[in-house]
Parts: sequence; structure tokens; C-alpha cells
Amino acid sequence: MTLKSFGISAVLLVAAAASASAQVANGRYQIGACTTHPEEQIVRLENNVLYGYESVCTLSNPVPVDGTDGYSYVANCEGEGHTWQSNLFLIPLQDGQVLRLIRDGNVLDYNRCTP
Repeated sequence: MTLKSFGISAVLLVAAAASASAQVANGRYQIGACTTHPEEQIVRLENNVLYGYESVCTLSNPVPVDGTDGYSYVANCEGEGHTWQSNLFLIPLQDGQVLRLIRDGNVLDYNRCTP
């Protein structure tokens, strides 16, 4: 391995590590008490993919939100025959027991549900 290719590999490893660590905890979250209904109040986060009621958003370009453990993402979403892109903030609160989701000025707090 040449020094140049080693340097490129090191940069890619650092970038991958930063991307992997830039993730809010995977899990199921719900507004209010954790039940199976109403479905529109449930979101599931799995490896930078946010599943909501009749929609799914792939999260990319994580940027830390100053003063929090959260991140700002570019959300590429699809649902009900439409696609869209928006900025989305995911901020864990109360030791990860609450997930604050901020999109388009709307703030929603979801409680973490046990599997």
C-alpha cells in the first residue's frame, strides 16, 4: 500500500466513523403513551431511516446541533405518491427517553418505547 492510498483510506475511515457516530438512538417512539395506536403518532428510527405514518425519510448529512446531543439532517422523504426533501432535527432528551423532532418549525416530542 502506498502512502497516498493509505492516506485516502484513513480519510475514508474517519469519514465513515463520523457518519456512523452521527446517529440518534435507533428505536420506536410515540407521542404520549406507548401503544400500537394511533399509528400517526408513532415513528421508528433505524440506521438513519425514519419511518412515520405512510412515509419514510432517509437521513443524510448529519450536523451536530450545538448545545445538544442531536443532529440536523437532510431528509429525503417519500409517501403517499410524493417525494420531498426537508431539513430535520432529531434531538434526544431525558437520557434518550424522549426524541424531539423539529421540521418546518413544528416541534414534536416522542417518548421512547421498549420493544
